[in-house]
Amino acid sequence: MSKRLRKGSTCPTCKKAKLVPIAYGLPGPEMRQEFEMGMISLGGCCVTDSDPELECLSCKEKFMRDGEWVLISER
Repeated sequence: MSKRLRKGSTCPTCKKAKLVPIAYGLPGPEMRQEFEMGMISLGGCCVTDSDPELECLSCKEKFMRDGEWVLISER
């Protein structure tokens, strides 16, 4: 997947929704509000070196950067 993906890009899988950044850590009030407004996705509290960075709001596919953007299949 060589297409440049970034926050607000249309999902290359479903082509229906926008990609949002995945936020990691314990969500406080501000992070919860951003999640409820569809500005971010919540990734949980455990952080590793290979966590996805973007998520589609519609199909929930996740993407990470490994030189190029790659799809993380978790279905």
